[in-house]
Amino acid sequence: MIALSPIFVLSFSIIVLLFSLFVFKISTRGCTILTVCGLVCALICSAVIGYKISLSTQTITDISSDNMQISVSVSEPTKELNTASEETIAIDTVPNDAIGSSSGSEDTSIDSNLDNSKIDNTATDIDTHSNIDDNSKIDGSPKDEWKARHITALFTCDGYGLLYTSLILMISIAVACFAYRWFKQEQIQHGLFYLILLFMALGGVTLVYASHLIALFIGIELLSIPFVGLIGYQYTQTHSLEAAVKYMILSAVASVFLLMGIAFYYATTGELTFSGLSYQLSTMPYLSTLLLMGVCLMLVGIGFKLSLVPFQLWLPDVYQGAPTIVALLLSTVGKVAIFCAIARLFLLAPIVNNETIRIILVIMAFCSILWGNLLALKQSSLKRLLAYSSIAHFGYLFTALIAVQYQVLALETIGVYLIGYILANICILGAISLDSHSNELQDHENEIDLSGLFWRRPILALAMGIGFLSLAGTPLTAGFVGRFLLVLLGVTAELWWLVAAVVIGSALGLYFYARLIINLYIRPPCRDGQMLSGASIKLKWQDIRISELIIVLCALLTLLCGIYPKWLFNLVSMAQYLTT
Repeated sequence: MIALSPIFVLSFSIIVLLFSLFVFKISTRGCTILTVCGLVCALICSAVIGYKISLSTQTITDISSDNMQISVSVSEPTKELNTASEETIAIDTVPNDAIGSSSGSEDTSIDSNLDNSKIDNTATDIDTHSNIDDNSKIDGSPKDEWKARHITALFTCDGYGLLYTSLILMISIAVACFAYRWFKQEQIQHGLFYLILLFMALGGVTLVYASHLIALFIGIELLSIPFVGLIGYQYTQTHSLEAAVKYMILSAVASVFLLMGIAFYYATTGELTFSGLSYQLSTMPYLSTLLLMGVCLMLVGIGFKLSLVPFQLWLPDVYQGAPTIVALLLSTVGKVAIFCAIARLFLLAPIVNNETIRIILVIMAFCSILWGNLLALKQSSLKRLLAYSSIAHFGYLFTALIAVQYQVLALETIGVYLIGYILANICILGAISLDSHSNELQDHENEIDLSGLFWRRPILALAMGIGFLSLAGTPLTAGFVGRFLLVLLGVTAELWWLVAAVVIGSALGLYFYARLIINLYIRPPCRDGQMLSGASIKLKWQDIRISELIIVLCALLTLLCGIYPKWLFNLVSMAQYLTT
C-alpha cells in the first residue's frame, strides 16, 4: 500500500520534475506533461486502493452478515459426569482470519451474550472479538493489506480520504492543463509553476489523510506556503504582489493561532491523535477553560483558512490579485482539503457537544452566509464576486459540519455539496482562464470583459452558465441536490437559524448569478454600430482542445448529477470513515 500511496507518488513526481528542470532544462510543455503524468499516476493509485478497500470491506460485510450454527460440546458438572450435553449457540460470524491465522489453535475464547445462561468447562473456546492481524487471510487470499487502517499515527487510509484525494488530484490535473494554455503566448519557461503546483497537491493530500493534529498542521502549511508563490507568480499583473503579501502575512498569523490552539489541546488532554482526543473528550465531565481556549484559537486559524466571518476580509483582494487558475485552486483545493480534515476531526472528537462551541460555530456560519451573499450583490469583478460567494458556500457547509455527529447523512451531504461546488468552479474560472493570457495586465474577469461571450466562444459561455446555475442552486444541477440536502439536514438537526440563512442566501444568490448569466448572452455591437447577427457565432470545432473538453465534461457532470443523482450518492456513501 505504501508503494501505491498518492503521497509517495506525488513525492516521487516532485523529485523527477526537479531533476528534469535542473539537468535537462525541459520546456513548459515538458513540465506540463510530467506534471499531468505524475498526477494521473497518483489518481490511478488512489482508484486502485479505493477499489481494493471497497472490495475487502464488501467481503467482510457479506461474511459477517450471515449467521452459522456452531455445535459446542459442554460437560455439565452434574451427577452424570460421563454424559455431555450439546448446546447449539448462534453467534455472529466473523471472517475466518478473525478467528486466528493458525488452524490448530485451541486457546480461543468465546464471548457471546446468552440470556440467563452460562457455559462452563467448554472444550473449545472461541474468541469472537479478535482483530484481523497482518498475517490473516480471507478466502485463502490476503486481504488485510487493503483493509482501511491507520498507516501511522499521523495518517489514516480509508474511503473518505481516497475520495477527496481523487478530487484534489483531478482539480490539479485540470489546473495544469489550463495553465499551459494561459502561458502559451509567452516565450519564458514556467517549469517552476508546475513544481509549486505539485507541492500544493501534496499538501492537500496530506491534509485529507491527516488523523493527527501535527499532521493537520504540517498539511496546512504545506498547502499554504506554495499558495504564496502561486499568488505572486505572475508579478507583472495588477495587484499580484499585493495579494501575495497579504496572504503571506495573514496566513502566518493564522498558523500561529492554530499552533497555539493545538498546544492548549495537548496541555489539557495529553493527546494529539484524533482518536485519542475522542476518548479524552468523551470521558471528561466538562470542558476546562484551557481546552475551550484551545478550541477557540484553533477556530481562528481554521476560520482564516476557510475565510469565514470575521476572518474573511483578505479573500476578495487575494482572489482579484491572483491569476485565475490560482483563484481556482484557492476556491477548491485550498478550502476543500482543510474542510475535509476538520470534518474528520469534528466527527471523531465531540467538540460540537459543548454548547459554547456550538453557538460560536452557528454564529460564524450564519454571518458568513449573509455577509457573503449581500456583498456579492454589488461586485462588478467576477473573481471578487466568487470570493464573496465562496464565503457563503462554506457558511452553508458549516451547517453539515455542526450536525456531523448527530446525523447519519451529514457526511453524504458534505460530499455531494463539495463535488457540485468543485464542478461549478472549474466551469466558471476555467472558462475565464481560457479567455485570458498571462502576458496581459489583468485577466478577463470583469463583467464588461465577459459581456457577449456567447457570441465569441459559445462553448465556454454555455459551460459558465451551467456553473452559475449550479452555484445558485437551481433544479437539475448538482448544486440544487447539495442545497436540498443541506436544508433537509438543517431541519432534521433543528438548526432553524441556519436553515433560514440558507434560504435567504439562496434567494440573494439567484439574483446576482442570473445577472451574470444574462450578461454572457448580450449581443455586442460591431464597430460600425450595427448589432451582430445570429450567424456570426464563432464555433470552430478544431479549436476545442483538452482544456475545453475538461470544462465541457464538468458542465455535463453538473447536469448529470442534478438529473440523476443516485450514482453520486452511491459514490459518496462508499467513502466511509475509519472510526476504529
